[in-house]
Amino acid sequence: MRRSLKTGGLEVSGKKIIAGNPSDLSKAWTRYYDLLAAHFIERIGRRRLRVILEAGCGKGQLTIPLLRRLPREVKMIAIDSSKGPYAGWLKELSQELRTAGLEKRVRSFRSEARRIRGIEAESVDIIVSNELLCDLPYDSQLEKALTEFYRILRPGGFMIHGEWSSSPAAEPQAFLVKHWPSWTPDQLFSIMRKNGFHDFQVTYFERTIHFGYENALKELQTWGATEKFLRRNDTVLKREGIELPYEHIMQCEK
Repeated sequence: MRRSLKTGGLEVSGKKIIAGNPSDLSKAWTRYYDLLAAHFIERIGRRRLRVILEAGCGKGQLTIPLLRRLPREVKMIAIDSSKGPYAGWLKELSQELRTAGLEKRVRSFRSEARRIRGIEAESVDIIVSNELLCDLPYDSQLEKALTEFYRILRPGGFMIHGEWSSSPAAEPQAFLVKHWPSWTPDQLFSIMRKNGFHDFQVTYFERTIHFGYENALKELQTWGATEKFLRRNDTVLKREGIELPYEHIMQCEK
C-alpha cells in the first residue's frame, strides 16, 4: 500500500509531489526543481568546475537551487532568449538572485542558444539546460545550438540536458500531459554524436507533480491550452487533475 507524507506542508505520495490546492502550487514547483537540481549535481559528480553555463535559464527555477549546491567559487553564466512566452523572465531572475543573495555569482544576459555572444571559445566547463531543446524542434536549429555549445566548452567539457518525455507511460488514474515537441534520447544521441560529442549516458528523473483541478487549469493555460480543450476535458480534469511526464536526462562530453 502506497503511503503519503507531508514535507514542508506539501504532500508527497511515492514519486509524486501533490499540488492539490492553489496554495500548494509554488511549493510544489520549488520542491520539484530542488530535487531536479540535486539530480543534476549527482550527474556532474567530481568534475573540475569553475564556470557553468545554463542555457535557457528562464526565471531561475533551476538556476538558484543549482547554485546553492555548487561550491561558492563556481561562477555561472545564465542565458535566455527572454522573448515571446518567456519575455521578462531575465528580469525576474535578477530579482530572485538578489533576494537569494546570489547575484554576485551569476552573469545573466539575453541570448539565443543558437548564437551565443560574448563568451570566448573553450571558456566553459559545464553546460546545463532543462526544457530548452524542445524549443529547438528542427535538426538545423538544434545543430546550431550544439555548434555553439561545442565552441564554448573546454576540451573534456561536459553537457547535461533535461527534457520531459514525449510519450509518458499511461497510468489508470492519471491525466498525463503529452509533451510535444520533444527529442527522444535516441535522437539526441544521433545528432549530438554527429556534432562531435561522445561518452553519452541517459538517466531518468523519476519525480512528477500531480496538479489538482484549479492548479491543472492554471498550468494548462500557461502551456497554451485552448478554451475548447479545457471545456472538452473539464470532467476528467475535475476527477483526475493532471500529471507531468517524467524527464529523461542526457549527458555527454566534448
